[in-house]
Amino acid sequence: MTMTAPDSPVRELALADALDWEAARLGDIAAGRCGAAALLWSCERALVAPASLSRQPGFKRACSRANDAGWPVHLRATGGDLVPQGPDIVNLSLLFRAPPGAAFGLEDAYRQLTSPICEALSDAGISARYGAVPGAFCDGRFNITIAGRKFAGTAQRWRPMADGNAVQSHALMLMRSLDGNTVATLNRFYHDCGIDRVIDAGAHVGLHDLLAKDTDARAQHRILRMIAVRAHASEAHAPAANTRVLSRHLG
Repeated sequence: MTMTAPDSPVRELALADALDWEAARLGDIAAGRCGAAALLWSCERALVAPASLSRQPGFKRACSRANDAGWPVHLRATGGDLVPQGPDIVNLSLLFRAPPGAAFGLEDAYRQLTSPICEALSDAGISARYGAVPGAFCDGRFNITIAGRKFAGTAQRWRPMADGNAVQSHALMLMRSLDGNTVATLNRFYHDCGIDRVIDAGAHVGLHDLLAKDTDARAQHRILRMIAVRAHASEAHAPAANTRVLSRHLG
């Protein structure tokens, strides 16, 4: 895994366990058993696809070929598109209770999710923006971009509660730029599904590429630690939300 220090803020989990953790915490929040939860995690190499992709005629063949190549495929509840997972990726899962009665929508939920990341990057002298990046995997307008390249992608899911909504939001951050094997795997999966889409390695940037080489590991640890601290702090200030939208994805 990318972070191996004993005091790492990143938990190393099996992907299936991480997805189960997200589902369980969303259920806890929807049932009123807790108000918010946050987790920074990394997992083994795999592909994660939205359920909608499973309706493609070539999906089973694509999964079989990916699994044979060492990329098992998992389905997720949030929307969006195909994404890779692996040791050079760190995920932030942020879930919270969003009671009704205030003007709070999808964009506000995405900013709630991405603020800890963008603030930690800014503290390290790295300027981040939002925006789509042609050629990026799972592209969307709430990508976190650095110098026009995708650093992180985001997704969210809303579940109605008796007195509001439970919000599940997720950010996938690249610690290193995509390698040739990952790009080839994504593109082969699309081809096998019969989807005309091509992922470009040059559309992405990893945190490793942005840091001075002599301080890379220490600087990366500090940034991830700050993201974790800020994300957990945001749990205590989960905002009120609009109940109109139940499930959407922007990047």
